[in-house]
Order: sequence, then C-alpha cells, then structure tokens
Amino acid sequence: MLSKVDTFIFILSIRMCFSKLPSTITTCHRNDPDLENCIIKAVETVRPLLPHGDFGDGYRSPPLEPLNLDNIELGGGQQFHAIFSDMQVRGGSNFIINKLKANTSSMAFDLLLTLPRIDFIGSYLMKLNILLLNVHGQGKVRGFCENATALVKLRGIRYFEDNVELAKFTKMTMRININTFKMHLDNLFNGDPILSEVGNMIINDNQDLYLKEIIPGLQKALSQQFLETANMMLAYTTYDEMFPL
Repeated sequence: MLSKVDTFIFILSIRMCFSKLPSTITTCHRNDPDLENCIIKAVETVRPLLPHGDFGDGYRSPPLEPLNLDNIELGGGQQFHAIFSDMQVRGGSNFIINKLKANTSSMAFDLLLTLPRIDFIGSYLMKLNILLLNVHGQGKVRGFCENATALVKLRGIRYFEDNVELAKFTKMTMRININTFKMHLDNLFNGDPILSEVGNMIINDNQDLYLKEIIPGLQKALSQQFLETANMMLAYTTYDEMFPL
C-alpha cells in the first residue's frame, strides 16, 4: 500500500485571493534548467510537515499520517475476493524520490518512488482458494510491506477562469511493485487457532499467487483517491503561484 505522497510534490500551496504562499514552501521556477532537483529539494524541506499537514501561516493540507482507506474491493473471481475497510496506513511520509521528470508547460509529471516500509491495520472480509485450501474469514488485519516501488504518471491541463490561469489534474496512473509483503488476518476459519495459523502461514508463503489480484485493485483505489486530493488542493492555487517565471 502506498500513500498519497506523490501528489504532494506539486500541490503544497493554497490560493487565498492574492495572498503569498506560506514561508515553509519553496517555489520552483518553471524555466529552471534544474527543475526536477528544485522540486525534490522543496519536498525535502517540507517533509517534516507532511505527517500533520500544517504548513504554517494558516495553510493546511490533508495529513499523510495516517492515510485512511475504506471499502477497497479486490479480486472478485472464484480464486480470490476480499474487501478491506477502515484501513489506516502509516509510513507514507518516508517516501524516497528516485527519479522525477517534470514538464510544467503540459502539466505532466513522471515519478519513480520507493517506500522503505508501510504499516497498515484495518478490517477485512476474505475468501481465497490457494493450494487446494479454501481460506475464509472476517475480522481485523494488520501487516506491512517493505521496499515497495511505484511508477506514477500524473497528467493535467492549464486553463483560464476570470482571467486567472489555473491548473487541474485529469489523470493519474500508478504501477506498483511490492518486494516484501506480510499480513496477519485475525479470525480465519471462525477463529480456529490451528487452522488460522496454517491459513496465515500459507497466505504469507504464497503471496505471488494473490498479489497479482491485489495490486490492480489497489492501484485503482489509490489513483482515484490521490487524483481527487490533488484537484482539491489545486482548486486553491494558481499556475503562477505553483511555478513562477
């Protein structure tokens, strides 16, 4: 699981009439030949503020810690079906920007991110057929993933409203690769302790069999939520405030 870290690279500003950006945010000039490094350095400057979302001077953004996800439905076939709800994800603010390609004119941004560790807790409802075993249960879930990478493509447009140039994102896609993924599901097989232990062991030892079902649904859920968050923030900033000349 990943958090909404990638979108905050570009949307850490709020437009309040003609007010200035908060002093904690460093702007990057659109024609800077080293634009990508400028953006990365600006993100590192505000990184300590990302968990709580308070940038000072009355400017706030949705906090990154925890990231709340709800009603994520995955799979749906005979082999695997799961619904995760009331999920709290922590560790998103520790992201590493491995690579960034930015085109402010066309509002196109490509990122390669690494998340060293993400921890999550929540509730689940699952049916999984794996190795001739029908694993089923409903209850609490907790787990983590380590060294996850994400290739993120964020696309947007510039437009004028009341003679002011604004911007909005129209599409976000995400391709996730998970290196290590472990989780523990309470109450498998109606709480039978032996079968529950066996079920969790099989799930964690054979994650390649179900991660291919989890990842597409997770990518879709995260992309939709992050795109909504990005546009909510862009509604309060102008293009010139984000990327001045």
